[in-house]
Amino acid sequence: MSRPSLLSCTLLLIFTCTCVSPAGAAPPADELSSAAAKWDAAINNADFDALLPLYAADARLMPPGAQPVTGPLAIRNFFAGRGRSVRDHKVELLDVLPMGKYAYTTSHFTATLVINEKAAPISGSTVRLLERQPDGQWKIKSHIFVKE
Repeated sequence: MSRPSLLSCTLLLIFTCTCVSPAGAAPPADELSSAAAKWDAAINNADFDALLPLYAADARLMPPGAQPVTGPLAIRNFFAGRGRSVRDHKVELLDVLPMGKYAYTTSHFTATLVINEKAAPISGSTVRLLERQPDGQWKIKSHIFVKE
């Protein structure tokens, strides 16, 4: 077998082994859409404790214009510090790329930002790296968002 053919076969094997879900498992996009809906509900209900189980123990949040925040409790506190200023948050997944026990997602979000009783629509983009836990749950490992 020629070198390019061997390389092609190796890459195909790696892709197949890392990107195919186990038989009977829900497609990652369905599971990750459900996780995004839980995140939206936590923010919309100002139930910041509900964010804790959505993030991996070593999760990192990288918000625009602020220092990175590491760990579920610090991330929870970051969003709790904003209080009820963000309402009607809605994440729409655009891309889901499963990679073995990881999944990379991009999404678009819309929300209402309320400051001093004045509401304004906001939108932006989110990039998340999620990690499948031994119990099968997906948890956010890295979370970046930017406002448009």
